[in-house]
Amino acid sequence: MMIVFNPDGYLLGRKSQLVTLFIMFFSVFYLSSCREVNIAEGIFDYTDKYCHVNDECIVNMKSITPFEWDYMYVIDNGFERKAVESFINLKIDGDLDIFSKIIFVKDNKLVYLEHYIDISGSEKTLVLNFDVRKKEKKYIKYYVISKDNANVLMKKEKVPDNRAYYWFSYANENQVARVD
Repeated sequence: MMIVFNPDGYLLGRKSQLVTLFIMFFSVFYLSSCREVNIAEGIFDYTDKYCHVNDECIVNMKSITPFEWDYMYVIDNGFERKAVESFINLKIDGDLDIFSKIIFVKDNKLVYLEHYIDISGSEKTLVLNFDVRKKEKKYIKYYVISKDNANVLMKKEKVPDNRAYYWFSYANENQVARVD
């Protein structure tokens, strides 16, 4: 039996292998860049890496977000759609349930919306500070954090049952809108 080498068939097979590898590489690259964003997880990771337990530290929200934004809004739960849309001066077509919200806007367009609820028993819990317990200050309706004033205060508090609370607070009074 004699084996005949056909250079045309070899090159054709080689090209299809290279094209397949090229498609696979860019598919993996594309899919990894499209992973779902989770702001709360980003805050947990950043705080764990750069902040000490039970100490307040400054976190720049631009370090947390993998997208461009002009304003970040943190809105407490219980507000109806009209109220939320008036806070951010933007109409939202998506779901605006009763949970707390973290909303990012760029060029008067919604960039990202994350609903948040405190689930007791979670290993890590993001606690949004709306000054509910501070009697000397009025309750905060929402935060308005600009990209130019993007620092917030974070404090990680460990509790005995191996859970952690991450307290999210404003860095200055200009970042909050209080009840009249």
